[in-house]
Amino acid sequence: MKQLWRESLLFRRVTSGSVFVLAALLVYLGSNIPRSVALPADDLNAKSMARIREEQIVIQKPHIAPGDLALSYVGSKNEVADIWLENATLDDKSQRLLFPHTAAPAPGRISYTTGSVSGPQKPGDTCHTTIEIRRAEGSVPLEALTLSQTDAMAGAQRFRQVVVDAGASTMEIEVHTDSPAGGAMGLLDCHKLLTVGAAPPVDLPPIPVHMLVYRGKIDLHFNPADPALPIWTGPRQTFEAVSLGDSSLRGSGLRIVAAQQSIAPRLDVQTRSADSITFSRLKLGSDMLKLDIGRDAERAVAYANGSSLYNYDLIDAIQKNPILSFAFATVLVPTLWKWIRKNCFPNISE
Repeated sequence: MKQLWRESLLFRRVTSGSVFVLAALLVYLGSNIPRSVALPADDLNAKSMARIREEQIVIQKPHIAPGDLALSYVGSKNEVADIWLENATLDDKSQRLLFPHTAAPAPGRISYTTGSVSGPQKPGDTCHTTIEIRRAEGSVPLEALTLSQTDAMAGAQRFRQVVVDAGASTMEIEVHTDSPAGGAMGLLDCHKLLTVGAAPPVDLPPIPVHMLVYRGKIDLHFNPADPALPIWTGPRQTFEAVSLGDSSLRGSGLRIVAAQQSIAPRLDVQTRSADSITFSRLKLGSDMLKLDIGRDAERAVAYANGSSLYNYDLIDAIQKNPILSFAFATVLVPTLWKWIRKNCFPNISE
């Protein structure tokens, strides 16, 4: 190599050019060193939304033990909740109670929807549906919890929706619908319809129903009981009655990814330590899903479309230091130029 360096001007020029390119790359990398940011951060939370049809929110490695809540909802006034499940069955107790002496069918589509109201309603009377989605006992841990929206049943866009996908984990859903406390409506007026596979709908008695979902999606719809009144609140028209877990979930990271395309996540938030990030305040809009990222004392590294959102500029720090900037400007750069000129352009005069 030494002999080649002494005898070949082309070799010296290629080597020097490579050194120059490497130096330029180091300067660029030194100006864009990803750094962690303290959470919560308003500008980061503003980016934490997934557009309907186009994107999904993916909570990575959520901390959900067997029996723990993944998602929950407690109904309120003017709120009607319906559920559609893929690859689902009733649990043994609900199967025996609702379909006695009948063998349980293979996992398939199940819906829990609103039946007709048989009696007059007073103003403010609303049936209340409660939904709890848990990781089933004996199920494998969740690698990711995916939240999204579709508009296949949008209609006039007066509903709010969230689609839940737990991947290979088995999820247990408990749902029951009750009449308002002290209301004039009887329990039978708040009935729901249960449809299992291709069987005719069953008019449910006022009892809890337990279902299991195996590698399938859980589609939750929320509509106003009175079409003249919206279920959302605030200027952003979001519906915030659905909670992650009891009130929040912890996980190793979050991604906003395209629903159909294999491209870099629009948002990628990851913890850099053994700690986790807290996700809370799930908001359902007509055209997007949104949640809040982090709480005090948590830190994360964030990327948008593959590029770091928050960087540390080492070169800028060097330039602001009088001693280092003097050494950089008067020693390192001139020395590098003299070395390149001597070895690559020996015939150039001073």
